[in-house]
Amino acid sequence: MLIKNGKVVIFENNDVKVKELDIRVEKEKIVMLSSNIDKKENEYVIDATNKVVMPGLINTHSHIAMSIFRGTFEGCNLYTWLHEKIWPIEEKLTPQQIYDASSLSFLEMISTGTTCVNDQYFMPEQTRKSAEKMKMRVVLTRPLMDIGSEESELNKRIEEFIDFYESRDKENKLITYTVSPHGLYTCSPKCLEQARNLALKYDLPVHLHFLESIDEIEDIKKIHGLNAVEVLKKYFYDIHTILAHGVKLDDEGIKVIKKMDCGIAHNPISNLRLGCKIADTTKYIREGINVALRNRWTGIRQ
Repeated sequence: MLIKNGKVVIFENNDVKVKELDIRVEKEKIVMLSSNIDKKENEYVIDATNKVVMPGLINTHSHIAMSIFRGTFEGCNLYTWLHEKIWPIEEKLTPQQIYDASSLSFLEMISTGTTCVNDQYFMPEQTRKSAEKMKMRVVLTRPLMDIGSEESELNKRIEEFIDFYESRDKENKLITYTVSPHGLYTCSPKCLEQARNLALKYDLPVHLHFLESIDEIEDIKKIHGLNAVEVLKKYFYDIHTILAHGVKLDDEGIKVIKKMDCGIAHNPISNLRLGCKIADTTKYIREGINVALRNRWTGIRQ
């Protein structure tokens, strides 16, 4: 493939530059970046005149199939939105609906420049099936949670995760995995311990919701007897962890997070629509915490 006449975003001398260059791709790798590259015989050419050529965007926290809920149930707080609106509907979703909704989201992502997405949703087999067809780069999981459930439900979800992970196509480098306890307020100590064990056993990162709303703060203390950051440190201090939201992280929490292998997936639109406010990302970045961007509501756009 030869991409010609594009405005190419490159990194040069620790700075971002835009230059008019051609790009040659062979065997899925960029092999040449230069001006006025001559076309080879049988080479597929893309004319990128007046277009930007750049690395694909990465959505660091998503519920891919939830694109079908976009714009629904406005004006709810997080707990009402989850318990009274979304979760009751999700209980009725079929595998085919998860597959179709995932496909819809992938099409939208591709059309607007997102080429990799870190997901956390149930029936992940359907999302994986869609991703394989679409050739999308995805990070998948089967979320774990047990607050308000029977102990057997946790065991079932753990088995579902293990079966899902063990059934992966090891040759498919586009699809990778995380261990994902849903959140500290929906997971018991036992659930978090199990999640830690799975992450260590399979050498996988952890991906969870963290301090999205003010209600979580007291709920986490009631469940674990510790504040949120202390719980995070207890179970995942030595594991690479992706924290979705991080809206209610205080100065003491920042000190702990800085010392961990953590990043925060920032979610401004979702957080504002659910009345959670938004994270103080300027402070987080100044303190050396890695902050990335995602959005639950649309899958990709901000």
